[in-house]
Amino acid sequence: MRKSTANLLLLLIAVFWGSGFIVVKVCLDLGVSAGLVNVFRGGVFTALSLLFFGRHILKMNRKDLLVGLAAGACNFGGMILQTVGVQYTTPSNNAFFTSTYVVMVPFLAWFMAGKKPAGRNFLSVAVCVAGMVVLSGILQSGLRFNIGDVYSLLSAWLDAITIVYLGYRTNEIHFSAVAFMLGAVQTAGSLIYCFITGSFAAPGTDWPLAIWPLFYLGAVCSFGAQTIQVAAQRHTSATSAGLIMMLEGFFGSVISVLFGFEGLTVQLLIGGMLIMLSIVLAEADIPAMAARLRRRRVPQNR
Repeated sequence: MRKSTANLLLLLIAVFWGSGFIVVKVCLDLGVSAGLVNVFRGGVFTALSLLFFGRHILKMNRKDLLVGLAAGACNFGGMILQTVGVQYTTPSNNAFFTSTYVVMVPFLAWFMAGKKPAGRNFLSVAVCVAGMVVLSGILQSGLRFNIGDVYSLLSAWLDAITIVYLGYRTNEIHFSAVAFMLGAVQTAGSLIYCFITGSFAAPGTDWPLAIWPLFYLGAVCSFGAQTIQVAAQRHTSATSAGLIMMLEGFFGSVISVLFGFEGLTVQLLIGGMLIMLSIVLAEADIPAMAARLRRRRVPQNR
């Protein structure tokens, strides 16, 4: 798979995850608890993994199991900490601090894989953070650090570790084993979370309507997106993957506007353009492009 193809697939994942914000809201409005949403997502994810990749999954060895378990634990830890964090802080703080994983990814990749990021990667990360500052509305609401923000930052660290880990360890095993373990750990972890918080009870839930958005979350946003993520990240850099998947927040806002959940704002336009620019800066070799342009302008001697 070419790097450009892998990046396009990661962009598709960002669209899937962006739509997930809206579908989760629909499920919650229909009376499904947050814990049960994650149980269903993980359950559908696991079942579809077995359906499509059962032959490979049944042949998992100890190494496959351990790599998948580590990736699944980091992935679920980041998800649950973000869920808990938003209960104690503002949505804008949660969105901003969770998105800081894009800053951590290049340094973690350097530390874990010994691959020093290119200079343009640092510039692109800075532009991306500026875009998230605008998009999250943190400038208007103000930044007041509290325990919810600590959870959000810890979530960001685990998200960054997951991205780097998937990029450099899953080359050693079949991607379906990791995908299965991501779903299995999400299901088991969500069940434990429901037991601890008592969020199984969901009186008044409109199950006939809720079942389809729940299936969409499990089939598209979890199984489809994360299986593609595991397969595609082998063929691109961790920094590029982090920047592209950061677009989930932008696409979530765009889809929300398209479906009438909120209005189009200036901060969405400016923040989205800055994040898009950061990806261009990360992927485009500006000095090489400038050199080629200069060569084209130099008249040929005859």
